[in-house]
Amino acid sequence: DKKIAPLLVAVGRFTFKKAPLLTINAFHRVWLKHPEARLVMIGDKSGLYQNCVEVVKALKLEKAVSFTGKLSPEEISVWMKQANVFVQHSITAPNGDMEGTPNSVLEAAASGLPVVSTFHGGIKEAVVNNQTGYLVPEKDVVGMAEYINKLIENPETAKSMGEKARQHVLENYSLDKQIDK
Repeated sequence: DKKIAPLLVAVGRFTFKKAPLLTINAFHRVWLKHPEARLVMIGDKSGLYQNCVEVVKALKLEKAVSFTGKLSPEEISVWMKQANVFVQHSITAPNGDMEGTPNSVLEAAASGLPVVSTFHGGIKEAVVNNQTGYLVPEKDVVGMAEYINKLIENPETAKSMGEKARQHVLENYSLDKQIDK
């Protein structure tokens, strides 16, 4: 009965507001405690992508972090089904650019994944803190890592949060509800 390595998934363009470098820094702290953990970053290879590759190399995370490039919704869904946790460290970019409610967060929750993200934009409504996932202040990589570790170390909690996340999205973000709004 081989224990499956914890798999974290991040989906999004490599832009400032998605803060992929902060996600990698949080993951590095997780990896130091759980060297079997893996992070898959899905998104087109533009923007901060090259910086991310360099940071992964500098932190010696090449075996733990993989970049898939842009994937189809079906391919993303396959990764979400295999993952244990969805991570996204959204922040307000230097130019003031912010997220609304990221589709990737809603898709992860709909897939039954607990989400670890930030108190930012529409994420505060999409993720019910301490129930469907965990939210940390923007740029709090230490807090993000602690919550990811908590989910890795408590798979039952992760599973039940993921189920609640799925319910929350189905009840509050169905296409019909969005159209009504």
